Amino acid sequence: MTPAPDGTWYTLSGPLNAEVIVLIHGVGLDLTMWDAQAGALASEFRVLRYDLLGHGQTPSRPITFGLRDFTGQLLSLLSYLRLNRVALIGFSMGGVIAQRFAADAPDRVGKLVLMNTVYRRRADELRGVTDRLKLTAAQGPEATAEAAIERWFTPAFRNAHPDVTAAVHKRLVTNDVQGYVDAYRVFVEADRDIRNALTEVSCPALIVTGSDDVGSTPDMARRMAADLRGARVVILKGLRHMAPVEDPERINHALITFLHETA
Repeated sequence: MTPAPDGTWYTLSGPLNAEVIVLIHGVGLDLTMWDAQAGALASEFRVLRYDLLGHGQTPSRPITFGLRDFTGQLLSLLSYLRLNRVALIGFSMGGVIAQRFAADAPDRVGKLVLMNTVYRRRADELRGVTDRLKLTAAQGPEATAEAAIERWFTPAFRNAHPDVTAAVHKRLVTNDVQGYVDAYRVFVEADRDIRNALTEVSCPALIVTGSDDVGSTPDMARRMAADLRGARVVILKGLRHMAPVEDPERINHALITFLHETA
């Protein structure tokens, strides 16, 4: 991992002249959540991963413009690395960042993948995440981490891979607290910043979520597809939120198929 001048820690792997893929993680996580995807993609693509503001090794800083603080971080990193046009893959909050970035900088995004993310949430869909933000802000990440693990992974996976879920739990509770809470608030309020941004996006797009993801539901995926006009939707049966970690084989297959078909 290497720090950019603005403090963003990143890793870049794969063939120098290959198509560039950017992987953006979710709230409370870091770039290591993409280990299985980077391993599968880097044989033929140039893969960029980075830690969001206040996550992993990237320090937090005051959030002034909400979601655009995070899209600005991405733009700064791409400019520093002289990467002009990329395939953008965002998970959860990373998907929210990817939506806004693709609408604001269409010349920089050649392909878009929105994974287990949200769009135009109704009041009932916002209620749970809003309550979790309040609890996290009042008591810290420890107050919601265990419930997140239960919500994100299927019981079978938790039982079979306690080491994996323990590592995710540790990541959640050891992030910079203010950075975590600030990012969580941006995620909760993202619909206000995004509105119908996807109607402004015209590049090839893929939308992926789990059939049992209660926060990033198949209904939301279909809403995104409707505004993206022709985007492909993949609903992975039996998976919850952390699909890239729980079932990397199916996720990688969906990603590589999409990237090849849109080459």
